Amino acid sequence: MAVSLKFNNFQNKSISLPSRSHPTTIRIEEELNKIKTSTSTSTTSCADNICNGLSQLVELHHFMDHLLVLPATQSLISLDPKATWVEEIMDSSMKLLDVCNIIRDIVFQMEEHVQDLQCALRKRNDHTGIDNSIANYNSFRKKTKKNAKELIMVLKQSQKVMGLVADPDNHHLTSLIRVLMEVAEVTISLFELLVIYISASDLKCNGWSLAVSKLIHKGAVACKEDEKYKGTMNELEAVDVSLLKILRNGVEQTPNNIMQMTLCRLEDMLAKMQRIESGLQCLFRVLVRTRASLLNIISL
Repeated sequence: MAVSLKFNNFQNKSISLPSRSHPTTIRIEEELNKIKTSTSTSTTSCADNICNGLSQLVELHHFMDHLLVLPATQSLISLDPKATWVEEIMDSSMKLLDVCNIIRDIVFQMEEHVQDLQCALRKRNDHTGIDNSIANYNSFRKKTKKNAKELIMVLKQSQKVMGLVADPDNHHLTSLIRVLMEVAEVTISLFELLVIYISASDLKCNGWSLAVSKLIHKGAVACKEDEKYKGTMNELEAVDVSLLKILRNGVEQTPNNIMQMTLCRLEDMLAKMQRIESGLQCLFRVLVRTRASLLNIISL
């Protein structure tokens, strides 16, 4: 989301504020740089990287909420609550909430399918149960890939060039608009990565998230048949490969070591999904609080 600041006179609408950025604004900018730097240089797996990114986003939005409740910030926004940039921020906050909720629901459903697979595989003699669980999981994965394309389109539509009006004599307003846009941008970018990860898709992303998306492969592990993963795969792709082997061999003919390997991969995948869900729960709560703060301000 590129931000273009157009400087015009507000006539009598501008308010007198210190020319330097507020400490909270500076802290937000520091957190933004920290997220971008840590994500682009991380050597951890993509799932771990996303979980860390979610934790950092929660911290970032906490600072953002603190900035929004400052009297100076409230004065700036309430001065012209129907300004284009205010409306854009409100629209962006709603979209972020919606997407976060959708992704959270997908992750939760994925956990349920993984647990169902684990239960079925542990009952080795229930061949029909295993076949049904795998079929249900594969159907869900196909649906997830389809939904992922739609979500990416929504996120990309949010990454648009905006012409925003700012008073050149009001540095606080300029800084406020910039950090609001950048926080939205980095949140959208991480959502893109998360959608691509949970769909194990080859969807492409733009901007900052393009550089970070390399971690999907950087964090993958090359290995042989008797190791944890084969080829360069994330946790979801590894599970897909294991389940495909079971389907090809047939449940009765599948060696016990492949069954055990599949269970291990499912356990690994479930742990990652639970961490991601926890991060999304925390992020969703802080996004709700931020939107409530914005609504309170424009209603003043």
